[in-house]
Amino acid sequence: MARMKRWVHEILEVSPPGNRVSRIVNLSIMALIVLNVVAVILETVEELFSTYDPLFQAFDTFSVAVFSIEYLLRVWSSTADEEFASPVRGRLSFMRTPLAFIDLVAILPFYLPLLFVDLRFVRAIRLFRLFRLFKMARYSESMRTLGRVLAL
Repeated sequence: MARMKRWVHEILEVSPPGNRVSRIVNLSIMALIVLNVVAVILETVEELFSTYDPLFQAFDTFSVAVFSIEYLLRVWSSTADEEFASPVRGRLSFMRTPLAFIDLVAILPFYLPLLFVDLRFVRAIRLFRLFRLFKMARYSESMRTLGRVLAL
């Protein structure tokens, strides 16, 4: 189990040079992020939204499933990093890191309407799906630099 956790951690976080699986996973996640941003933009066109709403919803559900699995795997495998080695405290510390927080905010809008019934709130929270764009920070050195600058 420890080897599997280390392997998942390397694929999602460390990305050693030449690791094809890690590269494929990272490129796939980046493509999914870009497609999500495009979908959010296209949904603002009323004709497209009314015609393709079921397709937009199915794509959103698929995306949230992938991003949720990615987030859960990151939290689970975070203890492979010495900084987060403690099973409970380490994971909680990892979950408070800026990139982990962005990952959570990217999927949270999907789950919040399940808890709230007010339709106005549901429509407003859909805009927060654009936070998925910030997930790109994990894959782009320039976005990470921007994040560090903003954190100062």
